Amino acid sequence: MNRLSSKIVCAILLTILAGACKKSATPTGAAEPDRQISTEATPTSGWTQTSYTYSVQTPWNLPQSDRYSYSSGEHHFWIYTDDECQFQGCTTGPRSELRMNNDYTSGRHQFEGDVYIVSGSDGTDIMQVFGGVTNATAIMLKIHAASGGTIKRYDNETLMTNAYNKWIHVNVQHDADNGKIYVYLNNTLKGTYADRGKANHYFKCGVYNISGSRSETRWKNIKYWKNGPVGQ
Repeated sequence: MNRLSSKIVCAILLTILAGACKKSATPTGAAEPDRQISTEATPTSGWTQTSYTYSVQTPWNLPQSDRYSYSSGEHHFWIYTDDECQFQGCTTGPRSELRMNNDYTSGRHQFEGDVYIVSGSDGTDIMQVFGGVTNATAIMLKIHAASGGTIKRYDNETLMTNAYNKWIHVNVQHDADNGKIYVYLNNTLKGTYADRGKANHYFKCGVYNISGSRSETRWKNIKYWKNGPVGQ
C-alpha cells in the first residue's frame, strides 16, 4: 500500500472511531419529551342535553324591547338603577332575565352558556339557581366592579377577576339529591357549595339587582343538561 493510500485509510478509521464516541442528542430508546397535559374539565361529559322553553322577565311598566333583545343567537339584557321589577307591586330589584322552564326538585341538572359582562355592571346577579329553604336561591353568580370585574358567589367567594368585556364559559351543575352545586368558569371547577335546601328549582340568567347606573350582560349558547356526573 503506498503512502497516499495509507493516509486515506487512516482518515477513514479516525472518522469512524470519532463518530462512535459521540453521544446522541436523542439516544435510542429515550423517553419522548413530556406532553402538555390539559387541566381543563369537560363539565357536560356523560350528560344528556335536554330541550327547554323559557320566558323573559323585564320591568313591568316598560315594553320588553326596552330592556331585552335577541339577535344572531345572542340574548342582550340590561337594566338601570331606577327600573321596576317584573310585575306591578313586587318589591325585588330591577331585572331583565331569562327564566328557564326546567322546574325540578330532585336529580342532577346543569346550566351551560357563554356570558359577556359589559364594564360598569356592578352589584348584579348574572346567573342563579332559584329555590332554597334558608334563602330564595340555591346560588347566585354576582358581578362586582373591583379588579376589572369580579365574579363572586353572592358577595362572598371570588370566582374570577378581570371578567369585564370578554366571553366567559359558564357551567353550573346542581346535584339536588345531595344538595351540592358545582361552578365551572372556562371549564375550570371554581367551587362546590351547599344548595340551601330542597325546594322547587330552576335556572335564570341575565341581570338582576344593580349598584351602579347601568348593568348589562349578553348570553349565548345556553343549554340545559340532565343526569350526569358532577364535580369532574
